[in-house]
Amino acid sequence: MRVLIVMTAREVGGAELYVERLTRALASRCQFTIVLPTHPRIDALAQQLASHAQIIRLAIEDQRCLPIAVRKVRSLAEQAADVIHLNSNHPGSRLGILFGFALSHTSAPLVCVEQRVSLMDDIVVPKVLHSFLPRLFRWSRQGAARVIAVSRQNAELLTGYYGLRADKITIVHNGTDLPDFKELDIAQARAALRAELGLPEQAIVILTLARLAPNKGHRYLVEAIPGVLQAHPNVHFVFAGELNQAEPIVAQIRALGLQPHVHLLGFRSDTRQLLAASDFFVLPSLAEGFSLALIEALAAGLPTVATDVGGASEAIRPGEGGFLVPPANSAALATALDRLLSLDEAEMQRQRSAARLTAQPFSTQAMAQKTLRVYLNVARLESV
Repeated sequence: MRVLIVMTAREVGGAELYVERLTRALASRCQFTIVLPTHPRIDALAQQLASHAQIIRLAIEDQRCLPIAVRKVRSLAEQAADVIHLNSNHPGSRLGILFGFALSHTSAPLVCVEQRVSLMDDIVVPKVLHSFLPRLFRWSRQGAARVIAVSRQNAELLTGYYGLRADKITIVHNGTDLPDFKELDIAQARAALRAELGLPEQAIVILTLARLAPNKGHRYLVEAIPGVLQAHPNVHFVFAGELNQAEPIVAQIRALGLQPHVHLLGFRSDTRQLLAASDFFVLPSLAEGFSLALIEALAAGLPTVATDVGGASEAIRPGEGGFLVPPANSAALATALDRLLSLDEAEMQRQRSAARLTAQPFSTQAMAQKTLRVYLNVARLESV
């Protein structure tokens, strides 16, 4: 089966890593052609994808080149695809809407994968477009053969807020490669990270894996940290993720005098080692689709505090591997973190086991097989 995947993002996040894992898992079943922007921030991802897919770089991010890029993608869809997969970052994406319209009426069926669905007020777009974009998004998906929502919450927003037909939506949770650490791996990773950061051996590390962008909610976590440190002074917070929007967070950390306890690592390719080296995980996002970082942390056995956005409640039952808190609530974050840090050893071990068990249904293979069934169904090669 020939699958054309169109990606419009100019940086790498969970939605883009999802494509790498999906295509790698299905490389023996599908012939993938992937269209990517020419932006340099996705060069490394393009190299990874090239190991198992044909890569085409187009200047999608340049409005002057956009008409040519759209015609090229339509031509690829007509000539070289049995299924088109549009990987959409959020309903306010004007490129996502444009390609939804452009690819709806080709000979190959269109599958739109909606990675992060939230209210229009939660998406950074010009205010003047707020009243138009939901309608444009809905119209752009009318020609899709199938819409994949990556969580139940996303599916509910697609129908209730954006007005998509429920019978056109299939839920396929994002999946990831579930880590399986040996005791020696953990010991070596813990020692290496503490040595890198100049921390004592007994330091408690709380990890966050997310680019430092406003919608990831770091500011509320930073607000919570002073209260956590009052009760737990040996705790250190490690933020791993792109720093291109980090200035407000850096200023906030300095203003609160938290530099000795908050460590900004920037982008890291060794996330598995960071997970193995950490004691807990926190994800303070204001909006998510279905966080791969959250699943990876749970699979690594890290008791977790996460905001109740996206599909977090579909992965965590409170008290079973972690706790959910409302978004944009620093007091709730501080209370939940204190609760985890205060657990006795027996309860801590129970939480770690529960976290690993919680992650098991969300593997790359499970996601890939469900997505393949959608491809086969819309291409009328096999029923779902």
